[in-house]
Amino acid sequence: MEWTERVKKNILPVSEENTDVRKALDEWIYEGFMYDIETPEEVCELCDHLHIRYQFEIININNQNILLIGSECISRFKISVVGPRGEKLSYDDAKKKVSKDRNKLVTEAKIKNLINSLVKLASVDADFDIENFIKYFKEYGAFTPKQLATLIWRLEKYKIEFKKSHFKMSLKRNKDKQQLFDMEDWKIKTLWDCFSNSQKEIYNDQMKRKAFINQLPL
Repeated sequence: MEWTERVKKNILPVSEENTDVRKALDEWIYEGFMYDIETPEEVCELCDHLHIRYQFEIININNQNILLIGSECISRFKISVVGPRGEKLSYDDAKKKVSKDRNKLVTEAKIKNLINSLVKLASVDADFDIENFIKYFKEYGAFTPKQLATLIWRLEKYKIEFKKSHFKMSLKRNKDKQQLFDMEDWKIKTLWDCFSNSQKEIYNDQMKRKAFINQLPL
């Protein structure tokens, strides 16, 4: 069954319009309600796409029926998107809002995954000071290179499930950069997947400068 037929099958029974799919779709709006169900196991209630994790709620303005759909369907089928003042957004602004909302869900999911990993670590490592690490993370949204090295080492030691890409490193302060530049090569390899692309460039540039200086005659 093609997309159009799937949408027709799903949208007409819950809309006031029961023959014209485009007119039926025009009855629906997205007001910004969205949910992370944490596992990709739901089905889009508009197009039947499988493995949906992030659900976006659309509501029928005529009968108040609700559908939970994937974010891409909002743009694909031109579902109206409502702005912060209740105004209907243009197509381009609507795409930007939906993308921003989805990015927010993804970011929040990564933070939740990170915190859960730290909580699991604290449950098996009596020496791990979880409160200070979480406090620092909530304030800066990242960890210093030394903090990060400590975390990754402890998580791997106790075989705690985690994703390195969720653990961000801060290099805003000079002392943070110096921590990184002074770090042993094996630690750098361990942390490499935590680096942003720009941080990888900063580190590589510093190592090139260091190598050049070491080659200069005394």
